[in-house]
Amino acid sequence: MEQHETILEVRSLKKYFPIEKGFFRRTVGHVKAVDDVSFQLQRGEVLGLVGESGCGKTTLGRCILRAMNATSGEILLKTRDADIVDITTLNKRELRALRKEMNMVFQDPFSSLSPRMTVLDIIGEPLWAQGMRGRQLETRVKELASLVGLNAGHLNRYPNAFSGGQRQRIGIARALATNPNLIVADEPVSSLDVSIQAQILNLLQDLKEELNLTYLFIAHDLSVVEHIADRVAVMYVGKIVELSETEDLYLNPKHPYTEALLSAVPKPDPRIKGNQIILQGEVANPADPPSGCYFHPRCKYAKDVCKTTAPPLTEVKPGHYAACHFADELELEGVMV
Repeated sequence: MEQHETILEVRSLKKYFPIEKGFFRRTVGHVKAVDDVSFQLQRGEVLGLVGESGCGKTTLGRCILRAMNATSGEILLKTRDADIVDITTLNKRELRALRKEMNMVFQDPFSSLSPRMTVLDIIGEPLWAQGMRGRQLETRVKELASLVGLNAGHLNRYPNAFSGGQRQRIGIARALATNPNLIVADEPVSSLDVSIQAQILNLLQDLKEELNLTYLFIAHDLSVVEHIADRVAVMYVGKIVELSETEDLYLNPKHPYTEALLSAVPKPDPRIKGNQIILQGEVANPADPPSGCYFHPRCKYAKDVCKTTAPPLTEVKPGHYAACHFADELELEGVMV
C-alpha cells in the first residue's frame, strides 16, 4: 500500500456511559466503552479493528461518524476541500453538510434496510438528503446498483425479495451514494454465510481499488480481517492494545491478547494441529476495570507491575505498537498468513 495523506486522526477519544441509580438518577459510575483511543488512517488504507464482543469497536465507529457524541477527545477528518475538521465540535448544520464525506455499512443487512422502501428509495435516500432529485437521482442510483452487482430490474423491488448477500450489496451501494472519503464497515460479513462472505469481501476490495476508498473495517474474526486490511488494531475493554501492519501482526504479535486471538483462527489444513490458548476468567468489566493492565487477570505472562501500572501504547519496532510492559521480551506465537 502506498502511503498517502492522513484522512482521519483520532486523538485520546473517550466514550463513557453514565451509570445512574436511585429516584434522582444520580451518576454513580461510568461504563468506559472507549477509553483513550488514538490512531491515524491514511487515504486508500483499510484499517481492521478487531476484538471480542463488547470491547468497544462499534461504539468507536459510531463516535467517529458522530452517530453518538464522544465524551472527550478529537476526531480530525480531512475533507474534499483539504480542510481538517474536528467532527466532535460541529453543530447540526455543519455536521449535516459533512455527512456526504463519511458513511457506514451496517452489520445486519436485514434490519438495516427499511422493508417499506424500494431499493431505488433506499440507495437514493442519501442523495435526496443532499438535494439530488428526479432523473439525475435515478441515473446515479442505477450506476451505484451496477457497481455492486445489481441490475436495473432490482430497483423497484423491496428488501424482502433479496438474499442476505444481495441486501448487503444494497447497503454498500447506499454507503457509496455520496462518494464518501471514509467508510466505516461494522462487521459487514459476520451475519452472512461463509461463501457469501468471500463475495462481499472481494466486492469491498474491488471497490476500494476502483474508487480509492478508505475503510475502517470492524470485525471480530481475524481470518476475515487478514484478507482485506493493510493494518490491524486490536481492542480490549475500550483500549487499543496492539497496532501494526497486518502481516507483521499475524507473524509476530507483541501482546498476549493478540496471541490468544490468533491461536483461535481456524487452520485451513485439518492435519495442522494448532496450539489454541484458552484464556482464563472473564473479559474485564468496563464499568469496573482492574487496576494496571486491564488484561493482567487473564494473562499467563503477568507480573506484579502489570497489576499496578497501566502500560502505554508504545512503538516496539517501526510501525508496530503494543501496550505491554514486556513486549520487547516475550516470544509470542503467531500464525502463517
